[in-house]
Amino acid sequence: MKRLYLLQATAAAFLLLGLVIFAGRLTQLAGPVLWVDVAGRHPATLSTQLVQQLRQLDGGLDATLFVSHRSRMPSHLQDVEETTRALLAAMADEAGDAFSYRVIDPDRSGLAGARYAAARRVSPIRVRRIVDDAESQAEIWSSLVFARRGRRRRDDVLIQGIENAHLPHLGSLVAAHLRADTPQASFALSAPPGFEEMPRYLSQHGPVIEVNVDATAAIPHDVDILFWLEPGNVTPRHLAALRRFLASGRTVVVAGSPHRVRYRRTESGEVRFRAESTGGAWERLLEPFGLRPLPDLVMDRNAAAAPVVVDGEWQQVEAPFHLRNLPAFRDFRPFRTPARGGLSFIAPGPLQIDPQRVSAAGYEAHVAATTTERAWVRDLPTTDFGLADLGTDLIAPKQNLMVLLTPQDPWAGQLLVLAAASAFRNGIVSQAGFGHGVFLADLARSFADPERLVRQRVERHVPPTLPALSDSGRIGWRFLVVAFVPILWLLAAARRLAGDSGLRWRPSARTQDRRLWASIGIPLGGLVLWFVIRGPLEGIRLDATAAGLHTAAPEVLDELEQTGGLQAQLLLSPASQVPADVRDAARRTADLLDDAGVPLEVQRLDEDTAEAHNISPFEVERVRHDTSVTTRVYSALRLTRGTAATVIPRIDGQTGPHIDFLLAAALRRLERGARPVVTVVSDLPRLSPAEALEDYQKKGLSAPQGVDVYSRAKGLLGDYGYDVRHVSPRDPVLPAGSDAVLWFQPRRNSTPVLTQLSQHLGDGGRAIIALQHFNIQQRQYRGTGFETVHWPQPQFQDFDRYLRLVGVEQVREVLFDRTRHHMELNTQVNRTAVREYDAQRVALPFLIRAVGANFAANSPVTSGLGDLLFVWGNRFRFDQTAMQSAGVTAQVLVTTTANAWAYDWSGGWLPEQVFDEDANPHLDGPQALAVALEARFPVVEAVRTEEAGTELVPQDGSGDRGWLLLIGSSEMFKDGQLFSDGFAHEQLLLNAVARAVYGPQLAALQARHSQAPRGFAVVDSTTRSTWRAAVIGGGPFLLGLFATWRLRRQRRRGMA
Repeated sequence: MKRLYLLQATAAAFLLLGLVIFAGRLTQLAGPVLWVDVAGRHPATLSTQLVQQLRQLDGGLDATLFVSHRSRMPSHLQDVEETTRALLAAMADEAGDAFSYRVIDPDRSGLAGARYAAARRVSPIRVRRIVDDAESQAEIWSSLVFARRGRRRRDDVLIQGIENAHLPHLGSLVAAHLRADTPQASFALSAPPGFEEMPRYLSQHGPVIEVNVDATAAIPHDVDILFWLEPGNVTPRHLAALRRFLASGRTVVVAGSPHRVRYRRTESGEVRFRAESTGGAWERLLEPFGLRPLPDLVMDRNAAAAPVVVDGEWQQVEAPFHLRNLPAFRDFRPFRTPARGGLSFIAPGPLQIDPQRVSAAGYEAHVAATTTERAWVRDLPTTDFGLADLGTDLIAPKQNLMVLLTPQDPWAGQLLVLAAASAFRNGIVSQAGFGHGVFLADLARSFADPERLVRQRVERHVPPTLPALSDSGRIGWRFLVVAFVPILWLLAAARRLAGDSGLRWRPSARTQDRRLWASIGIPLGGLVLWFVIRGPLEGIRLDATAAGLHTAAPEVLDELEQTGGLQAQLLLSPASQVPADVRDAARRTADLLDDAGVPLEVQRLDEDTAEAHNISPFEVERVRHDTSVTTRVYSALRLTRGTAATVIPRIDGQTGPHIDFLLAAALRRLERGARPVVTVVSDLPRLSPAEALEDYQKKGLSAPQGVDVYSRAKGLLGDYGYDVRHVSPRDPVLPAGSDAVLWFQPRRNSTPVLTQLSQHLGDGGRAIIALQHFNIQQRQYRGTGFETVHWPQPQFQDFDRYLRLVGVEQVREVLFDRTRHHMELNTQVNRTAVREYDAQRVALPFLIRAVGANFAANSPVTSGLGDLLFVWGNRFRFDQTAMQSAGVTAQVLVTTTANAWAYDWSGGWLPEQVFDEDANPHLDGPQALAVALEARFPVVEAVRTEEAGTELVPQDGSGDRGWLLLIGSSEMFKDGQLFSDGFAHEQLLLNAVARAVYGPQLAALQARHSQAPRGFAVVDSTTRSTWRAAVIGGGPFLLGLFATWRLRRQRRRGMA
């Protein structure tokens, strides 16, 4: 009987499962039979505006939906076709014969279908897809074209790349496109006195209204573009209004600086300057968007006279901080026009970008303008100064003068930030020799594009913002959400117990025993807890990690104990301002110093006292009133020994795990009396000569010269106590006595740097070179049916000619590996004469993910390191005979897997078959991606020859052995990739520099606390399926075995 019941239950379960699967399949094929849209916000529900447009159609309207089959769509986009079809069907029902639609899958017709779609200006998009638990990409079609009958095809309306974010507002967007009138942009200007000429220029492109955002904290929603110049008052209300305005799709242009300059003339006729702070409004405005204006005085050789007020009178004044920004130093590719004319930036505050915070705010940053490579900076003077005080003491890399923030939400608006508002000031906006009027026209053309204006006029339902709660209100809601339900459960349980057995006022004997043990155990437990936390056992800790990561290194404790006369000061912000991760790092530092017996004084700092200690604050995230806010705090450690002193400038969640290394390095600085010098040479990403010729020079334009993309790497090294010296490749002079040289992407012609570096290595110096041959671009052309093609943009890597002298070569080919990763890359779409750049997901094997199994475990550079992403990386090849003759020893630190292959590219697009592992032969075993060389490196001299141009001729060196680390990718150290989630690029840089500066012992300390997760190489689909079955079905299978065993055991007992 029991067996029959079990059999029936099993059959019923399988039958029910089959019915669910069958019903789901029918629903997918036929769609929902009945649905009710109560709120009227379903994407397939026609809005009132769309109904009116359909009823007033003149001549009829045809729609074509280009969409891939559901089976080819990623799971998160499989509802796009169904929802869009439902909208088109509703439009057809409403308009009758005046509207028709059809659905086309271009993939089913092959090349002909793609060409037909391209003729309608439709291009495919690439999105992320998971197949068999592996990252991949899918190229799909998802676009909608509307054509009015009897009109020219160029008047068709294209809605390209429909994804989930478009669906809620797709009907309203269609209605906005069907309106007959062409929208005109309107402008709002909020500026202090001194910008009265601006409305005259803006009114040439649309109506202008003047507002005072500073005073009202309100932005009119009937304007399309807001110019907010030199904000003087920024509160949370202002930021909320700005966010709402941007969320509605409108564009904002803000310009300002953290300081201004006043001018006066002395009796001798000399013009003197005084720098004044403009307050914190400008900084508060940019902070939520991941930007920070630097309070430095920036100067440049590209400077020009500017009309300014001197003692109440207008006068042309020349000063190196009157920057003249030329088109060659602007990258306007995201705009609809190229850069034209010079722009004035008077005393700008350079814009520092934090890519992680920019992304968290929902934007992507594009540097639109920079200084030249011959800029220099100095601290803002606190007294009057003249031209003689502005020497070129500190040469700086390119400083950002203009940043464009593009939202990740396709319905939100852009934010353009200028590091100074001088280009819009009276007298300067119309200054001869500059292009300020042209610049405003270019902004109007880009931000007032008809397609953009149509999107801005779409009526979208936005949930109302919740009002700010008081402290009591937050506590009440927190109690209600956290404690209300548990209290109800307790009351229900108490009531049930009372009803079942009655409330016992006299406890039973067992209850009395429990109370006795509780009365003894609770005080005893509290006493033990006090002994551990505050009592004699306070110093006892348990480190359960295998490598002892939570215990200070014994050698660091010994060194601290043996350093006589050492004293420490922990410099912190007030306790109420310090977030938890900074407190934990400071507590760990104090514990370590206490274990070593170093006297420690904790001192609380504010802005006034911090200046006396020469300590700079840094930005952190903290929770205040249940809201995440960004604040600037002080957290530093000063070590003194006699008259010598050194500072660890930053102790927080990032540097705290490395406190043992930081202390050991600080002791070295105390001993030598100075910080170790790390010379950084960084190239600027730029167009290839062919791109510059075709896209700019033939049109009489200046090609952009690139921006500094390694600024975060330099800042990171500064936080770890290194004296970072920037060297421009255009005018290179390596400082004497550098402890290490760090060179990002050597580019032709690097002969001046190369000869100096060879002298450094020949003298026994140490260097780190990150280099690669290509940056692979994605492009789509209308003439090829918008088929995505890949072009390796040459980087003209120029270091191989030196490496060949010691038997090493970075192979000039495109490298692939089975272990890949995914990332978003800008795809150049050539749909019209104006190029578009669309961020699309890429998961191709030239994005090589190196994992721990392929790292050298016996090197401090890679020991314990997390995964690395070699973006378009290249391998190194060795000539063993040449290396032996040169006395070179090589240690390979990172390799590919054994499933790597390569393509010898010499021009054109990459063939599609090179991405298929099965169609290409594997290389001979794992290939070297990073290698450390030790040798008596040759010192070279550059000699010009008629046959070979510049030839490197080896000279005799000092005979000391140098150390050179080669890393086969420079892309991983750029600002956008250095702190990539899931990868340890910043840890690799820190380990490498520590090894170069301090040697293996301290490098091992630096490498102890790598926080990035360690992955594993890609396995075949059979292995993945096996593991999936084991993980998902292992628990139920074991449970079934246990149930079977128990059932048999019960039967045996019954039979006995």
